[in-house]
Amino acid sequence: MLNSIKKIFSLSEKSNRDQDISNKNIQEQYLNLKISNKLEENRKYINNIFDKCTDLIIRELKITSSSKFSAILVYIDNMIETTIFEESIIERLINKKVESSYPPNSKEYSQYLLGISDNNICQDISIVVNSILDGKVVLFVNGLNEAMIIDINNPPGRDVAEPQSETVLRGPREGFTESIGSNITLLRKKIKSANFKIEEFRIGRETKTKVTIVYLSNKANPKIVNEVKERIGKIDIDSVLESNYIKEYIGDEPTSNFSTVYSTEKPDVIAGKLLGGRVAILTDGTPLVLTVPSLFIEFFLNNEDYYLNFIAATFNRWIRYIAFFISTTLPGFYVAITTFHPELIPDSLIVSLIKSRAGVPYPALVECLLMLSVYELLREAGIRMPRALGQTISVVGALVLGQAAVEAGLASTPMVIVISLTALSSFALPSTDMSLALTYPRIVFLVLSGTLGLVGLTCGIIILFLRLTSLRSYGIPYLSPMAPIQGKKLTDIFIRSPLLTKLKKSWVIKGKKTTRR
Repeated sequence: MLNSIKKIFSLSEKSNRDQDISNKNIQEQYLNLKISNKLEENRKYINNIFDKCTDLIIRELKITSSSKFSAILVYIDNMIETTIFEESIIERLINKKVESSYPPNSKEYSQYLLGISDNNICQDISIVVNSILDGKVVLFVNGLNEAMIIDINNPPGRDVAEPQSETVLRGPREGFTESIGSNITLLRKKIKSANFKIEEFRIGRETKTKVTIVYLSNKANPKIVNEVKERIGKIDIDSVLESNYIKEYIGDEPTSNFSTVYSTEKPDVIAGKLLGGRVAILTDGTPLVLTVPSLFIEFFLNNEDYYLNFIAATFNRWIRYIAFFISTTLPGFYVAITTFHPELIPDSLIVSLIKSRAGVPYPALVECLLMLSVYELLREAGIRMPRALGQTISVVGALVLGQAAVEAGLASTPMVIVISLTALSSFALPSTDMSLALTYPRIVFLVLSGTLGLVGLTCGIIILFLRLTSLRSYGIPYLSPMAPIQGKKLTDIFIRSPLLTKLKKSWVIKGKKTTRR
């Protein structure tokens, strides 16, 4: 009986496998074919390739309303501009013959009537299939072994709006959308230069996602541009649904929690990166745009610094640097001094700490790990909850749980203050990537501090910076200009210099000395 069941399942699996192979072979067979001059054969090719695709539309028509001149228009429903399709294509083709020296069934007649360029005329079925999947209309005319591609695609999309995760007090409030065409237009609007170069790739065997690299030919380092194109060209995966798919493949350290590829949703930030010699990577279907090379210091700088007075912007930078060290080391530092170095605590404060911890049944290390876990839980819940409830749940949950934990003796009041300050400091960083990257070092520093005291914390900080020093982003030192030290550029990290003094651009990324005014 068991053997019979196994045989049935094996036959079923073999049948399904054979069917999948057959379907794959059929698709590959038709994709290698040329377009036929017989309309019915072309219709057969399309029907076989797009088998069981109910949203595929094949619309028949008679050019000049004559039964002698047959044609079909092929497109995917809801992917084109319907009004333009009806008025500018259908009506022009079926109306009486216009004044032309070409017969209605010739390529030239439809080409000039609809304004189709020579680049949009093809002879390969593969190009036709890709064009249909891109949301374009393909015209087949009986008697022609060529197809004409008409680009009137209008897929559903989101309007340009301010990014929720990168709000600003002053400056542009535009944000990238999921449409790669709209995103390129937003960049073109800010950089009106003939040096603005765009190169396109198709990544993903199934999704065939459009990926575009953008750079300024007079600013970007040609070696870095070629390296980006080479790395993107080597990507061989089934799907690309978001820019992080590309990010993990083209980054220098994909296993590092510190990203070597910068990402943002703001066009003005990307425009500034391009003017600084970076290369931007845009992925269709996501509002996040990547730039390389990426330096550690970039995650602390903000374009809003240049929209404010340089004194206020400098103060904001100092706040971010302080927030970085607080978010990373404060929990570990607190556990170290309360466990191993109580002599460092003032006498007036140590009495309060002893009283607050009198009812806590476990060590400070366990207490801190517990509170950090609760904080991460609240943060994740606040993100996943509906927007109307998320903020309320986060605030109320933190207050209620914190107060209840103190009253129940599960946590001390100073520990709640330490974790709250740590959370606030992480939110002060302008880059979400950097905020998330600090979670792992924070836990490591906490464990080292809870077991070795300040010696363990110091060793952890040294190891972290040694690790950061060893990183590279497309050959550029990750801690540049701090390591290796560049005196003049080092000053601009801590002080947002007035714009009048910012003339020379760094040769490290561009590979040459240039002056920008």
